[in-house]
Formats: sequence, structure tokens, C-alpha cells
Amino acid sequence: MQPAHPLDAVTHPDPYPYYAALARDRPLYRDAALDMWIAAHPDAISAVMRHPAARVRPVAEPVPRGLCPGAAGDMFSRFVRMNDSAAHTRLKGLLAVFIQAQQQSAPTSPAWLPPAPHDAAGIDGYLYAAPVHAQAAFLGLERDLHADCAADIGGFLSALPAQAGAGRIAAGHAAAARLLGRLETLLTGQHASPALHRLCTDAAQAGIARESLAANLAGLLFQSCEAGAGLLGNALVMAGRRRTPAAITPEDAEALIDEVVRHDPPLHNTRRFMAEAAQIGGQRIEAGQTVLLVLAAATMIQPEAGWTFGAHNHACPGGLPARRHAADASVHLLRAGVDPSALAARFRYRALPNARVPQFDFLEDSKP
Repeated sequence: MQPAHPLDAVTHPDPYPYYAALARDRPLYRDAALDMWIAAHPDAISAVMRHPAARVRPVAEPVPRGLCPGAAGDMFSRFVRMNDSAAHTRLKGLLAVFIQAQQQSAPTSPAWLPPAPHDAAGIDGYLYAAPVHAQAAFLGLERDLHADCAADIGGFLSALPAQAGAGRIAAGHAAAARLLGRLETLLTGQHASPALHRLCTDAAQAGIARESLAANLAGLLFQSCEAGAGLLGNALVMAGRRRTPAAITPEDAEALIDEVVRHDPPLHNTRRFMAEAAQIGGQRIEAGQTVLLVLAAATMIQPEAGWTFGAHNHACPGGLPARRHAADASVHLLRAGVDPSALAARFRYRALPNARVPQFDFLEDSKP
């Protein structure tokens, strides 16, 4: 049975024939049941992404209401991923230059890798922790801080849903405050890398506050978490189905990750919110309406384009490090004796609206 709609497709066992048909036959259409426009063809997605009226956050809610006021809301408000302003565009350019330069000096595995678990619950936790450990090492944080960063990113993530209770929101504020403090210390510390020093200098010359820099380094940790979990988890499933040997080489692991990006990507969709009415792809989209950009459908038309990492003004500058980190973690797990065939034989997908993340530890009759 094919998915009922694009959001249902994220957790479907094999949504890709559906995505291919969607991109081919319904490039841009209105889904009344979802109360959203659906853009599925690369041309339609690009047209929406490029349109100045299409914003990454609703105009009336630039920050999730539950996060305001507090450290978590302040940090979220500074993320370049969640802004369309000219100042944030300049900062994103500086971050892209920093990431490219930092790749020359960042530590390689196994320096950042946490110990490999061997049970399903441990693997589930590892999927989310390993990408943050990797990104923390990439930024230059001391190794004894990596687990703290992973825990705090988890606390921040748990505060984001609209249904998050007061306890989770309070924990999210505390986690954000710790992250910001940790990263401001990194920016001002004597052990910062040359690339980080250059980022600070260039940002100061551009009039960008150090608080915004710290928030966006935290943003790199945040963005690595769920997408990284999906990338690594889907790689383990693919490795299990292909019976990949434990003695996998780094080169083969990188090829595996590239296959995942092309054929089972971790992020399937993202959204844009119309600040004003617009004509796009022959359709009139009204102000206040939401457009679901089905990146996984675009991948069916352009498998080499890396749509899972976004495109145009909001393309993720960390796509290459994310691939390498996932490949390193895959090698680490398989060489440590994790059996991908057993994982691929029993899993389901977490009930997430955008990310395709396998879950290996669950009760048969429980809801995801």
C-alpha cells in the first residue's frame, strides 16, 4: 500500500515509487486534508525556495511560542537556518567559509567516537549522540565536553514540540544556556583553531555579535543531531540488507553513505511559510499558507543533487562533514561487532514529520 500523503511517506517502508510519481505527476499542488501546498518536483521546490515571500518560519511565530522567553528561544532566534534576514545571510557565508577551513584541522576518527554499543537501545541512543560528538570535535571542543553537548542538544530538542510541557521547556532553557556558555568560552579561548579565530575576526568586522556566533555554533550541533541520526541509521539498515562485512574500509563506508543520500536520505521534507501571496509554478499561493517541500521526491529526479541537505539560500554548508562523520561512525560500529543484518531484520521508523530515523528498540504493540 502506498503512503496516504507526503507526511505519511516519511515512515513508510518504501515510499520511493510514490515519491517518483509525485514528482512526475504532481509537481506543485494543494493538499486540502493537510492544509498545505506540496512541492515535489525540483523545479517547483527551487521556485518556492527562491521566492522572497517564502520564509523558513511563520511571520507571526519566528520562534516557537513555548520557548519564549528564555535562553532556548534566544538561541533559536539567532540560528541562520531559521532566519531570512540579510544579516543572517552574511553570517551563513562566514560559517560556510569557517566549515571549509576547519576541515583541514579538525580531528579524524576515532578521536571523537563514543564507545560502540551492542544492544538495540544503545544503538538508538548512539544514532543521536554520535553526530553531536562528531560536530563538537569538529568545532574544537574538548573531548570531555562532547557527551555534555549531546545531552544538552537532546534537552533542547525535547523542548521544541508544541506539546512540550513546562518541565521539558525549563530543561531546554537550561540546556541552551549551558551550550551558549560552552561555545562562547570556545570562541574566546586560547586553544581556538585558526579557522575559528578568523571567523571571530570576520564576524566582528561585519558587525555580528559574538552571541550570534556562539548560537550558530550551537546551531551546527543542533542541525547535526536528527539528520545525522537518520544518515547513520539508514546506513546501518542498508549495510544489513547488503550484508556489508565488519571489516569495511573507510572508502567503502563513504560510498555507502553516498548511496544513502541518493536512495534513502535522512531528511524527506522541509517547509516554507508564505509572508505574502505569490504566483509560483502557475499556482497562486496565498499569504499565510504553508508549502511542504518534498526533498525526497526531488531526489528521485535528481539523485546526485544532495537535496536532503537543502539548496539555494538555505543549503546546509555542513553536508560534506556530515557524510564523513556518518562514514566514520559506520566503520566504528561495524568493526566493533555491531551486526547490521540483525538491525535491518527488525526496525521501524520514528514518528517524525521530516526525518527518516530508524528505531531498533521497541515493543511490537507500542506506537512509534
